[in-house]
Amino acid sequence: MKLTKTILAALAASVMGVLASTAQAVMIDGTIGFSNPNGGTASLVAGVTTVHFTPPLTVNFGTGDYSGTTGATVSFVDISFSGSGTGATLTSTNVPEWTFTSGANTFSFDLLSLASAKFTGGSPNTLSLSGFGKAHITGFDDTVASFSLQGTGNGFTFTILQASTTAVPTVPDGGSAVALLGIALVAIEGLRRKFVA
Repeated sequence: MKLTKTILAALAASVMGVLASTAQAVMIDGTIGFSNPNGGTASLVAGVTTVHFTPPLTVNFGTGDYSGTTGATVSFVDISFSGSGTGATLTSTNVPEWTFTSGANTFSFDLLSLASAKFTGGSPNTLSLSGFGKAHITGFDDTVASFSLQGTGNGFTFTILQASTTAVPTVPDGGSAVALLGIALVAIEGLRRKFVA
């Protein structure tokens, strides 16, 4: 009877280990950039800087999971922030900041916070902005990503050099740790029973 319970416990631990190894996230990996021949505008009113993107914006490069999207037309929403430098904050989150469809997939990015932002009006105007959010692609898990924008010019034309780079998170454990934990628990129970008997 004791042997049967031990075998069942070991079998249960093994099944848990196998099931744990099949649950893996499909994270987004890559970088995407956009350009805009029509430029945009940036204005500073009552302490709030607003960046307006004049359509159309297009994908000018993509790597990794963004490969094959070059030339796609992208919809951007305006970005408004108060403060400057590392003290800059969004006046509201932009969900989504940008979105487009390429083939059967929808790509988008939610800008949730700023790391830094600075606008200097003059001749030429300059803008530098970076922040964090979540990238989305059909069939992938939401992935933490960064966003950066740099621009200069009169009338404010700009090129987004690196719009979104997905963070490559640590890969989830393949299940071996869970299997080892199960085996250790079975061994501990076996030793407990041996010392009790």
